[in-house]
Amino acid sequence: MKKENIDINLLDNTQKVNYVKNLLFNSEINDALDTLLKNEKKDLAIIKIISDVLNDDLIINRIKQQCNLVDMVSAKSFVYSRIIATLAFYNKTVILNSFFKFLSEDERKKVAFYEYQNKTNVSFNNRIFNKYCSKYKEDALKVLKLDDTEVLLLDEEKERYNALSSKKIKKQRKIIPILIISVVVIILGILGYKLNYYNKIISKYNGLFYPGIYLNDIDLTGIKVSDLKSIIDEEKNRIQNGTIIVNNVNGDYRFTYKEVGILVEDNNIEEDLINYNNNLSFIKKVSMIKNDKKNKTFYMKATYDKETVNNLMKTLEEKLNTSARNDGIVVDEAHNVYYDKGTNGFTLDVSKTKVKIEKALDNLTEEIKVEASGHVIKNEIKYESLASINKKVSSYTTYFANAGNRGHNINLASSRLNNTILMPGETFSYLKVVGPYGASNGYLPAPIYLNGDTATANGGGVCQLASTLYNAQLRAGLQTVSRRGHTFAPNYVPKGLDATVYSTTTDFKFKNNYEYPFYIVSYVKGNYLTVDIWTNENALGGKTYEPYSIPSNGGWLAYLKTIENGKVIETKYLDRSVYKTH
Repeated sequence: MKKENIDINLLDNTQKVNYVKNLLFNSEINDALDTLLKNEKKDLAIIKIISDVLNDDLIINRIKQQCNLVDMVSAKSFVYSRIIATLAFYNKTVILNSFFKFLSEDERKKVAFYEYQNKTNVSFNNRIFNKYCSKYKEDALKVLKLDDTEVLLLDEEKERYNALSSKKIKKQRKIIPILIISVVVIILGILGYKLNYYNKIISKYNGLFYPGIYLNDIDLTGIKVSDLKSIIDEEKNRIQNGTIIVNNVNGDYRFTYKEVGILVEDNNIEEDLINYNNNLSFIKKVSMIKNDKKNKTFYMKATYDKETVNNLMKTLEEKLNTSARNDGIVVDEAHNVYYDKGTNGFTLDVSKTKVKIEKALDNLTEEIKVEASGHVIKNEIKYESLASINKKVSSYTTYFANAGNRGHNINLASSRLNNTILMPGETFSYLKVVGPYGASNGYLPAPIYLNGDTATANGGGVCQLASTLYNAQLRAGLQTVSRRGHTFAPNYVPKGLDATVYSTTTDFKFKNNYEYPFYIVSYVKGNYLTVDIWTNENALGGKTYEPYSIPSNGGWLAYLKTIENGKVIETKYLDRSVYKTH
């Protein structure tokens, strides 16, 4: 069969099976396996297909016929024997090892019997084969059957032995030296064969490390001696980047060994490793290759002094010694709101923690963990009911000239409204939170509307915050309790959507009609006054609210639309406002 340049890895599974069948049926078995296995991968994909295909009667009978084999069992063992030989020829040690693991115990035994009884080269020369099959050698040779020719020769030898037995005693003295010489020759021949064999396998490790030599946990088997320096550097870097984790009631603190000041000593380890590898005796080299197990370990260790630990303790004191922080709502620089459960306070016990760290450093590994000793100061949990607040549900912004007394009053009122909490069922009073609006409360004189005219009074400007809050409140779906419009329409909110306050006689109130707490954030940025209202993401039930007003008979009618899934499901009348003209 003419070989085709086919990359079996590019075929789908069905095509692969057909390709393997075609090769095994039409090609000489060694050629077929050579074609299939020279590019075999660690997953044994091709070998597994070959194994499955051998269950096909047509294929196995073809192999029996082609190779003059007795039965299907011996045919399968023969193919496995050829697979082993092919992998050994291409020096695919890792794949050969995987192949023996893939075989069942019974299959390994049959292959071993076939190898030893047929005296193939693999059974004498291959380390992986001996690793898995040497335990079967004695049994394999015991059950080795002699063919008819061998039996006939033994019978003839027996007859000849009986006929010459009388003469044998007379010639015994002459025969014994000859036998001794023959035995010596045989032994020397065997030793020569063994010596030649071991010289060959030792030569494979020229410039490489022999099996069983380790650097810490790194197996150097088969690694180039010239690559040792880079391996040492990598291991040194790995150790120096090891981690000390100090656990504390408020979390973990991590330090690399390098940060702490722990150093790695190599102590001429490169020279020691190379000298050890190069000065092994012949017998030691053979033993290490045959046994393939850990033989000699060279260690690189991290070292430190007392000053290193003292410096670490100072760092831990700075990081771990903290006061208790109670829980509550936190507003970040971007005015986002979230609940913070707070933290416990902690005072480090330096002496006890130092003992723990020194003990851990005596058994340095890639990562060590130490529980810091000390006194825990429990924080107070007062506002856990606010933990549900996680979403801004409304916001409204108005513009003002941020200057003079009016600007001062708006900034002062905004700071007092900021961080207001409104629990379920609770009614908000603008007067109680922001007022009173007199000089004793820090407010300055500024223009106001009074008795249908303009005037000057302490707190002028606080109505703009009330109107801004009113628009945010409506958009949050909170229930209005008390609201009154201005005498003259202000220019910072739409007509009909303003709210005025004055002294103790005119207040602005609304109620939290939800099952969740609400949180009000008020702030000034440049010339803009903003009120945000936060609550739980499920409070509004997926609804949004949109206030609007329309002119009507000299006044303004205000309404509130309820929107759900993009559709208006309700429009509610709010109030009528009538304004005077200047």
